[in-house]
Parts: sequence; structure tokens; C-alpha cells
Amino acid sequence: MESKSNYNVKEEFKKPWMHVSMFFIVLHVINFSLFSSSFHSANDRIALLYFPLVTMVLTLAIVVLNPRCSKHRDTFTERMLASYRKICASVFVVLDLIFLALMFKYSGGFLFNTLKLALFLSAILHLAIGMSFATITPNRLIGLKFPWLLSNERAWKKTHRISAYIWIAFGLIGTAIGLGQEVNAYMVLASFLPTMISFIISLLLSQGSKNIG
Repeated sequence: MESKSNYNVKEEFKKPWMHVSMFFIVLHVINFSLFSSSFHSANDRIALLYFPLVTMVLTLAIVVLNPRCSKHRDTFTERMLASYRKICASVFVVLDLIFLALMFKYSGGFLFNTLKLALFLSAILHLAIGMSFATITPNRLIGLKFPWLLSNERAWKKTHRISAYIWIAFGLIGTAIGLGQEVNAYMVLASFLPTMISFIISLLLSQGSKNIG
């Protein structure tokens, strides 16, 4: 049985995931300072600095404070929080790469295919989520939050284990395509398929568990 988390906000700032997150916040500001002189529009400066910066800071605040303030905080375990932290740090890396690419584009310093980049980053994110699905246990912090799964532990576990293969497969295929030359809008829209498939699987397994019960 997993031990409950003895959560301490001050201790979070000493953990590696926090250092990674803070590093990419600072890196974003540095990236902006390098490219800001090349932007022709004040709106570009606002969109490429303040929007992602506020998003990062708010995300960091939520991840740090949620395990302390959530009404479900008594159910959080160290294993759950470890996965939560890894996902947060990964999101910061992805956000920084996305806005660095946008800075390249709008400063005129680099020409790239936006759809190709979107598919590639989406695939990387699906890979990370798929790998987490393979090991996480039922919780209210991370994973698929469909109500019928949260009330059915057997269906929750089976759905996440099956979904792990689907999300990882999409991640590998999407990464390969994203590194290639031909990408269109339909390929990017296909990034919603793993979620839809997981949704259908969860319904089937949840209903099946009720029938068995």
C-alpha cells in the first residue's frame, strides 16, 4: 500500500522538477530579450512574452498549491505527486519550445512549417502521457477524469493500461511524421483520436464491469 504524502510547499522548491520549471521560465525571458528587437508589432511582443509567461507562472502556482489546497489532498500519495511534477516540468519544456519557434517565425529569423511543428510537439506530449498511463494508479490528480472511471477502480486501471499503448503508438507515429516533410491539418486534428478512443474504451469497460458486478 502506498504511503500518503506529507506535503510541504517549502520543500517543493528544493526538488528537481521545480528547478527545471524555473529554468524554462527564465529561458523564455532570455529568448524573448534576444528576439524582441526584431519584432515589428507591439502585439507580437505582448503575445510572445506575457501570455506564455503568465501561463507558466499560473501553472506552476497550481501544481505547487493544488496538493495543499485540494479537497482530495488526503488521498494524494508520493507516487502520484511524482508523476504530477514530471508532467508539469514536461509542459514547461513544450511551451518554451513552441514559443521559441514562434519567436523565430515572427522575427523573420527562421522559416518552418507550423503544422509540422504542432504535430511533432503533440506527438511528444502523447508519448509522455502514454508512458505515465502505464504505471499510474487510480487518483483524482492525473489521468482520465471521466466520472464513470473515478467510481470504478477496475475499469480505471484497464482503461489506462490499454490507452497507454494507444497514446504511445500515436506518439511514435506522430514523431516520425513530424520529422518528415508532408504534414497537413488532418494529421494535426488526428491528435484528438487517442482521447476519443480512450473515451470509448472507458465507457465499454465501465459498463462491462457493472454487468459483471
